[in-house]
Amino acid sequence: MTTTGLRRLVAFAAVAVVAVTTLSIAPAPAPAAPADSNTFLQLFVVHDADDALQEVYNLTCNPDGGTHPHPDAACAALSAAKGEFDRLAGKPRLICPAVEDPVTATAYGDWNGQQVTWQKSFPNVCYLHRATSPVF
Repeated sequence: MTTTGLRRLVAFAAVAVVAVTTLSIAPAPAPAAPADSNTFLQLFVVHDADDALQEVYNLTCNPDGGTHPHPDAACAALSAAKGEFDRLAGKPRLICPAVEDPVTATAYGDWNGQQVTWQKSFPNVCYLHRATSPVF
């Protein structure tokens, strides 16, 4: 495993530990997926240069909710892509600068009852949004 791959694995493990620890000690834990929801996803964006966590969201669909800032739009985009993150429409006309500041987006959980594990790196946040908006 490369050093970068190992750093990402360690960062992902740290995020999981922080999430579990936060849920166990926080006075108001993040909302759990509703009993009738077929979708509960955890979404992370990590800045690759320093492994700093930039965004963390929970997303539920049907009903749409969670801590995501735009759950209705994110769920609609995922529905249109049939739950496949690589098929998200994104914002293809968004013009991104040629600046290297890599980020890695990760999604895991359940989409319509199917387990999801997805991770992809992008040259910078703009390219992430161009490919995955409004989900990331």
